[in-house]
Amino acid sequence: MSKHRTRRILTTAIAVLLAVTTLGFLALPAQAKTKKKTTKKTTTTSKKKSTTTTSTTANYKLTIPAALITGSDVTVTVTGNVVATDDGLYHLYAQQPYESGVQGTEVANAAAAQTQTFTFALNNNSANSMLFKKFVVVGTVGGTLTQLSNAEYITNPEAAAPKAAARYDGNGKKGMLLSAHLIDRVDYLTDLGVDQITYNLPIGNLMTDPSLGFESYTYNGKNYQFSKAILGQYDIIVPKMNKAGISVTLILLNNLTSDTNLIHPQSLDGTQANYYAFNTANSAGTDELEAIASYLGKRYSGDHGTVDNWVVGNEVNARSEWNYINAAVGETYAAKAYTDAVRIFYNGILSQNANARVYVGIDHEWSKSDGIPAELHYGGKSFLQSVQAAASAEGNFNYGVATHPYNVPLYNALTWAPAIQNSVTDDQNSVYVTMANIDVLTDFLCSKKNLQTDGQVRSVLCSEVGYTSLPSHGYASDDNVQSAALAFGFWQAMNNQYIDGFFNREVDDPSEIAQISDGQPDNLAMGVLSTPDWKTFTPKKSYNTYKYIDDPAQQAAILQDASAAIGQDINSLIHAR
Repeated sequence: MSKHRTRRILTTAIAVLLAVTTLGFLALPAQAKTKKKTTKKTTTTSKKKSTTTTSTTANYKLTIPAALITGSDVTVTVTGNVVATDDGLYHLYAQQPYESGVQGTEVANAAAAQTQTFTFALNNNSANSMLFKKFVVVGTVGGTLTQLSNAEYITNPEAAAPKAAARYDGNGKKGMLLSAHLIDRVDYLTDLGVDQITYNLPIGNLMTDPSLGFESYTYNGKNYQFSKAILGQYDIIVPKMNKAGISVTLILLNNLTSDTNLIHPQSLDGTQANYYAFNTANSAGTDELEAIASYLGKRYSGDHGTVDNWVVGNEVNARSEWNYINAAVGETYAAKAYTDAVRIFYNGILSQNANARVYVGIDHEWSKSDGIPAELHYGGKSFLQSVQAAASAEGNFNYGVATHPYNVPLYNALTWAPAIQNSVTDDQNSVYVTMANIDVLTDFLCSKKNLQTDGQVRSVLCSEVGYTSLPSHGYASDDNVQSAALAFGFWQAMNNQYIDGFFNREVDDPSEIAQISDGQPDNLAMGVLSTPDWKTFTPKKSYNTYKYIDDPAQQAAILQDASAAIGQDINSLIHAR
């Protein structure tokens, strides 16, 4: 996102993670976990339910409503008026994500009928695995091989999972973006009563960092090598958090390394970006992504700690910076390629841990790009619509949505007073979604066509948020303003039943404070801790605000203090859902 509108932040943990690959963490003693506090909620409405059906393409005479794992087999049911084929048979083809029409490999056939059921072996973790395939009925009609049905993926990969690891996120929504500089300072997290953390995992490094050698993994008949140096870091972080009762969300980033198999061919045009679109366009990319998904799902489902949530990519609707793919492909193509990647991670991870969740990741742009050409940044709303259309067309699945509801612009810490007129409104035409109108996103997801397969509203994570405590680019702020903004954002999340996590910045990044834009320092001091040198850390007022806001004994005083800073009752600004 361009600086003249809203400067986007590269989380400190990413940069440090790329630099630290030899487990050089400080060996500080773990602190005892503080007792969790209960949080009063102001809403009691039950989650919305509705009956959903799989979308199909009207041109096809047959419909595959579902492809499901049943034991060690796959069952695919086909319905529709009988199509007279030359041989009287329906042929079921298995296709790769990048195949369509009558491409693929036949896995079963049966007599043409109004309702027909195909059953065949799943062959999980073998060269003939069906786990990541989509299925389509074809038949020869008048001498021409013809696609007769929609294509449908397996939508219950959890049925193949050997584990259903207990989740750690049942304590609450209070989250933190874990700083790489504070890996061993779990005492800060436990003192704050943090329930969840996020951290980044660049998968390019996972495949290429040779510093401590590689660990072999055979999947679907092929051997893969994963960096021991990168794995070693997560083997420390994830169990450490779990031991403290903290849920872990990892964000999967597709960084450019020597392993270009991971990068979409339409992204390899020489353009420099932070991260790139995942390669779902050929077997080199899909095979590797499938192996990564399976391996990570298996490794972090108990034996090396448990990762509850996985976010695929970072702010992927910001095509030019965070999910680069050539603009010429268009939004529909970009969204379909991304949806295919999300589905690969979904099927791979859930086939190992039935209790894991997989999320798509968007930024705070919503209905339009506010003057930036659409080919640079797709609106979050239209991108989610394209993702859901792609998912429904080939088998709706239960992904969640992770969003970054930063203020507009980031320099302005007053969530309740957007600086750009008419940019943050409580309707679907809002230009941005911040914590002031986060219900715009959750209302969108409550729409029948956007529901999960079970009729539930998709899980939402506010997976990256922060408010500066310093005046910035003409916008006033101080510790009181930051404290009130954090209280407001968290209280908004607490009063929205569809939000399952709210993640604030843990520590200021001195480089983000010192960085010069338009001739002046950005002063983006968004953590609850300040530091001049990454060695000493000082709690700000927002630290205690975040610590006590879910403590029943002190909650009222915290909210009253925030109301005084805001200038009106904080509860009058809450959009309860």
